[in-house]
Amino acid sequence: MLLQKKVALVTGASRGIGKAIALELAREGADVVVNCIHSEQKADDVARRIEALGRRALVVKADVSKQQQVEAMRERVLEQFDGVDVLVNNAGVHHHVKLWDMDEAEWRSLLGVDLDGVFFCSKAFSAEMREKKRGRIINISSTVAFTGTDHEVHYAASKAAVIGLTKSLALELAGHNITVNAIAPGEIATDMTASETAEERKKALELIPLGRIGQPEDVAYAAVFLASDRASFITGQTIHVNGGEAMF
Repeated sequence: MLLQKKVALVTGASRGIGKAIALELAREGADVVVNCIHSEQKADDVARRIEALGRRALVVKADVSKQQQVEAMRERVLEQFDGVDVLVNNAGVHHHVKLWDMDEAEWRSLLGVDLDGVFFCSKAFSAEMREKKRGRIINISSTVAFTGTDHEVHYAASKAAVIGLTKSLALELAGHNITVNAIAPGEIATDMTASETAEERKKALELIPLGRIGQPEDVAYAAVFLASDRASFITGQTIHVNGGEAMF
C-alpha cells in the first residue's frame, strides 16, 4: 500500500471528488479525516466505508472559509492523530451566474470557500508537517483556471488563484520536505455537474478527445500518486485530469 501509516485530511469529503479521494486514500492504507460543512450523514457514510477498509476515520464538520472553524478542526484532529501527513484542499462551491447578475455576497462567498479555505487549511495543517519535516498538500483547482469560463468568473478566478498559491507555497515549504501540488479536473461526473442539460453535456463531450466524462475516481488516482512517496520529487506542479479537453 502506498500510504500505510499515513493520516490524511480531505476537505469537502462527503460527496463527489472529495469522497472518491478519501476512499482511495483509505484503500492505499491511510487513516482519513472526513471534513464536511452540511452533509454530516453523507460524511458519516464515507467514514463507515473507510472503517470497513480497516482504517480509522474521523468526521469533522467545519466551514473552511472561517479561520476559527479551521483552527477548531485542527484541534479535533490533534486529539486523535499526531497531525496529518496529507492535506487535500478539495472543498469548493460553484454556480452559473453572469458577471452582471453577480452581487458582492456571491463573489465573496465563493472565494471564501474555494480560495480562503485553501489558505486557512494549508496554514493550520502545515504546522505539524513542518515539525516532522514531511508532508503532502494537494489543492484541487480546475481546468477553467487556464481556459476561463463564460458563466462564473468568480469560480475561474478562485481556481486560477489556487494555482499561484500552490506554486508559492511549494517554494516556501520545500525546505521542510513538504510538497505542494494541484490537480485541475475537467468535466467530472459529480453533483456539481448533474444539473447540466442534455445539450450542455453533449457539448462538453464533443470537447473531450477521450470521448467520455471523467469520473471522481480519475481525480482520486492522481491524488493518491501525489500523496505517495512516488511523487517525492514533484512539487509546485499542476496535474491536468481532463481527458485531453485542454492541453498545456
